[in-house]
Amino acid sequence: MSNYTVNKIELQKKNKGRVNVYINEEFAFACSAELVYSYGISKGTSIDMNYLKSIIEEDNFIKCKSCALKIIDKVYKTEKQMKDKLAQKQYDENAISRTIKFLKEYKFLDDDKFTELYIKEKIHSQGKNKIRYYLIKKGISENIISKKLDLIDEEQEEKAAFNIAQKKYAVLIKSEDNLRKVYEKLENYLARSGYSFEKARTVSDKVIKKYAKLEDEKNESFQENMQKKSKDELYNLAIKRYRIITKSETDRNKIYRRLGEYLLRRGYLWTDIKNTLNELLKD
Repeated sequence: MSNYTVNKIELQKKNKGRVNVYINEEFAFACSAELVYSYGISKGTSIDMNYLKSIIEEDNFIKCKSCALKIIDKVYKTEKQMKDKLAQKQYDENAISRTIKFLKEYKFLDDDKFTELYIKEKIHSQGKNKIRYYLIKKGISENIISKKLDLIDEEQEEKAAFNIAQKKYAVLIKSEDNLRKVYEKLENYLARSGYSFEKARTVSDKVIKKYAKLEDEKNESFQENMQKKSKDELYNLAIKRYRIITKSETDRNKIYRRLGEYLLRRGYLWTDIKNTLNELLKD
């Protein structure tokens, strides 16, 4: 028999249902307050440590498991989130480890499933980069993240980006006359939303083109037009249109926007249009 004398029992600060037990002025173990009362453990009590530890370990596991199931019932968690949550509740490592094993065995914890559900929820409003960032923060392994993100269809992601960009364009165009700035803000917004810079540029071009083109040109292929037009033709056309616009408009920003929209409708690349506009409208 390994008998020891308890010299201090104190309630845990973060979990009033549990206590810390001290023997010889040193921390010995933590357990539920209910267990202490049911076994009549108090200051000065002589106890058999080996026997009591086995009871405490099982009690801690049962309490920890019960707590975890309540957490899961409210919101699905990753393995790391659950470990952190249980540690905050001051359960010991052994109880947490056994609880995590139990939860994974019965599929209450499944990082693969969590990742799939998270991606399914966020893919309509976020790009891969942002989704990856937040999954890493939630403790999902990069191996699982990469495997699941690779399953995303590129067309699906671009379609989602296009829908997001359309909504943002509608907001921007209400307060911004400068088409160049609208384009840049749209591109930056998509990048911040987690899309690659390449996809952000591609989608921004498509959105600007969609809302700038004339009705009688709506069926023309943007890519075909871009290949046919030369920079000399662009510059000559821009000069002609510039002369027409400036007959009734003097505001530089409005001239820039109207001329930019006109050239986009004619099928030119926005990058080429920007260079031409800057040259025409330079001070």
